[in-house]
Amino acid sequence: YLTGTEQSHYHFRSIQDDTIVTNKTVTTAKQADATFVANSQATLKLKSLIDGDVHTIKIKGTSNGTEHSTTATTQASTTFNSFLTGTHASHDLLGAIKTLLEARQTASDTEFDGKWYLNSYANSIQIRRTTESNAVVVDAEPGSSVTYKYFQLSGLGGVSNDALETFQDEVTTVDLLPLESFHNHTVKILNSSTAEDDYYLKFVAENGVGGYGYWEETRARDVSPGLDNTTLPHELANTGATTFTFGPITYKERKTGDTTTNPDPSFVGKKIACTFFFNNRFGVLAEDNVILGVANDNYNFFSKSALTAIDPDPVDLNVSSVRPVRLFEVLPSPQGLLLFSERQQFQLYASDASDITKATALIRPLSNYEMEPNVRPVDMGTTVSFISKVPGYSKVFSLALRDVEQTPIVVDISKAVLEWLPDTVDFMLTSPQNSLVMLIDRDTSYMYSYRFYNNGQEDLFQAWTKWQVPGNLQVAEVLNDDVTIVSQHEDQYTLGIISLDELPSGNVVSTSSSYTGNVPLDMATRPVSPDPGNVDAVVYDETNDITKIYVPYTPIDDKEAIMLLTVPTADDGTDAELDSDQGYWATAIERIEPSTNYRYFEVKGKFTDYADGIVVGYGYDLEVTMPKFYFQQGQPGADYTATLIINRIRLSAGRSGAIRFKIKPTGSNEWKDVQHTIEA
Repeated sequence: YLTGTEQSHYHFRSIQDDTIVTNKTVTTAKQADATFVANSQATLKLKSLIDGDVHTIKIKGTSNGTEHSTTATTQASTTFNSFLTGTHASHDLLGAIKTLLEARQTASDTEFDGKWYLNSYANSIQIRRTTESNAVVVDAEPGSSVTYKYFQLSGLGGVSNDALETFQDEVTTVDLLPLESFHNHTVKILNSSTAEDDYYLKFVAENGVGGYGYWEETRARDVSPGLDNTTLPHELANTGATTFTFGPITYKERKTGDTTTNPDPSFVGKKIACTFFFNNRFGVLAEDNVILGVANDNYNFFSKSALTAIDPDPVDLNVSSVRPVRLFEVLPSPQGLLLFSERQQFQLYASDASDITKATALIRPLSNYEMEPNVRPVDMGTTVSFISKVPGYSKVFSLALRDVEQTPIVVDISKAVLEWLPDTVDFMLTSPQNSLVMLIDRDTSYMYSYRFYNNGQEDLFQAWTKWQVPGNLQVAEVLNDDVTIVSQHEDQYTLGIISLDELPSGNVVSTSSSYTGNVPLDMATRPVSPDPGNVDAVVYDETNDITKIYVPYTPIDDKEAIMLLTVPTADDGTDAELDSDQGYWATAIERIEPSTNYRYFEVKGKFTDYADGIVVGYGYDLEVTMPKFYFQQGQPGADYTATLIINRIRLSAGRSGAIRFKIKPTGSNEWKDVQHTIEA
């Protein structure tokens, strides 16, 4: 199933410990239609028994063959049981039929070739024919691998011709069925001349063979039993702390009806673009169709009954539009389900504000904005953010819903940084509680973030920032106010965490394998031994006066790192804290040991005495473009035409390295360093 060669070929939907994996390049399929030979079985139902009644049976071995008949006349002592099970050639119904069939085979009548199975029950006789060697057998069952064969049968009995009823594959009403039959005997109930009210019943024998039992609804004998699981979305399940299993999902089979009364879901023969869970239903998007499965019955896209429509039945809708529509993603909303395509947005909702069902489901268009189909829109809590790409750069829009009959409010939140966001961004994530939207370019090491502050009525603060991390970004998510990122460098993938709201203040305290506090370093880690018990995590080379610091990942080629001294746990809160030299840092250079191929960081000097407080990682620069200053004199608005002279700006900085200021004159593209003034 995993035949896609690009990340955009897949869609992922995670629910608790399970992830639904969709290959968007695979065309879905159903299982092959079942094989069924029409008119290969017949039922004779005895309704009444009167002395002297004549019952006539007519049988044709082929559709154009010669019709042969036989009769059985009841006697005064005849009972239902004896008439249906007796073998007398002229007084018992079973015997008369058996005698006719044996006579035709004895006469080498090829139209009656094959093996005929005769079974008697409470008020009926069942006849089946197979392609096996010629024989007529009573009270035997065909094997599971036999091939059935066509024949025609009709019959009548009694003075008014109503003492005997016969049928083969179908009846008009259910009251024409016999009380007993063989196990899995399937009959089509026509009801009327239209196909929309047909349904199918099969007999369930209590002993699994025949006799006493009941009729229950089932599917047609020649219809596909269901979907081909190998072509549909698969499941990646987390089965343990470090174990996962991947494989096809077992989708429920069609239990009732046929392709008219219980049709295949519309995604069969198409490519699925997205999966989702909504309103207690598992759903998929395929081209311009949205399909919701049976309520509270995951992975079931077939109705439970063809007799009547009920609310939990699947919902299968087409998005009608004057524009080409190819749906690719969904998001829940207070009014229903938002549907996204490349050029148009829609909403699926219930017409009566109740649960979405086949009777109440409606789709209406919302807006007409171009979207990037390979970047999923994200939920911002009360709004939705999505990306639109134009040649050379990307735009980010915010969509806010109003009442069901009103158009949404759509705002370009990237207007202030027009043409700043590259057109290569391919992933977006959000943290509503932190008022954060982040964009990732997975071919680079850059992340673009948008944060705002809303007082409940309007945005009072908005800011765009650009982060650069070591290595190439693969994916990121916000968990518990931390941005968890996966980056790739050298031949490794690294899992990192960036705190969103923790200020770089207070002590950084090192434990044996980790640290607490905010370390202003990327890929920060405590030293880790490459060979525990044989090699220390921090080693001093007295000959060259250098300290080797081993780390759990492969250092990045030709990239300098930083060794930072923190407070060891044992020294925290004691007088020894002063001796930890907290905050001291030194340049660390990536090296390879020739004899072992161990990768490590090299720092000039001896630092083994500080091994329990060392943290090593990659430093980064923080660049902030200050907002423009305008003159305002106690009234709303600002004078942006006057010449403004600023004498002094006071800034407060927390934990940081050296700070440098630059200024760019109006009309210039060149930033110039601001020189500090030497005090007199």
